[in-house]
Amino acid sequence: MNRFSLVSALAGIALLIGAPVAWSMAQPETTVGDLDAVTGTAPSHEVILPDLDLDDAVPGVVPDLSPAEAPEPEAEPVADPTSISLPSIGVEAPIVNVALEDDGGMEIPHDVSTTGWYELGVAPGEATGTAIISGHVDSREQGRGAFWDLRRMDVDDLVTVDHADGSTSEWRVVARTSYPKNELPIADIFTRFGEPRLVLITCDGYFDRDARSYSDNVVVYTVPVDA
Repeated sequence: MNRFSLVSALAGIALLIGAPVAWSMAQPETTVGDLDAVTGTAPSHEVILPDLDLDDAVPGVVPDLSPAEAPEPEAEPVADPTSISLPSIGVEAPIVNVALEDDGGMEIPHDVSTTGWYELGVAPGEATGTAIISGHVDSREQGRGAFWDLRRMDVDDLVTVDHADGSTSEWRVVARTSYPKNELPIADIFTRFGEPRLVLITCDGYFDRDARSYSDNVVVYTVPVDA
């Protein structure tokens, strides 16, 4: 599996766009929960930013082991996620695998009722790193997307992911916030290192009709229920 580029991932997040439909409802708080407890989990010495070259692949650099140390046995692979449930906001949505477009941007499912797991990262439930599932907020043609109400998720809300082998993984929301797209903490989110997390991402904020893009990203941070 090819490693993913942080710059490519950033370009992909910028594709989470849609023409706004009637979106005049009251907005929730921008940030809830303890961001400090769940962000910055990737060890800085194990994450490197690429040169500004979309062909560069990065998730990190594994530290050298001394001769006295041996690598730990590899964990059993986690089956691909197939669907996601967000009961607090009434979402039951299929998950499809997404990777990179030819231009280096992250693929986004065409069907706004579907969500996309970034398969070049880690799967939900792996022992380390952050799994990423993204979805549309809305579309001019299709209406509200699966993650329309993602900005309303709150601390301790539950997330259930079904996997291809019939297993499930359960997650608990610990924080939610919005970032201007140019301030999204790419190196912290798109990482194979650190404590296991599942991050959900969609668009938010002001819709620029000329650029056909929202100004912000909503990011929901979750951790395993049994953590």
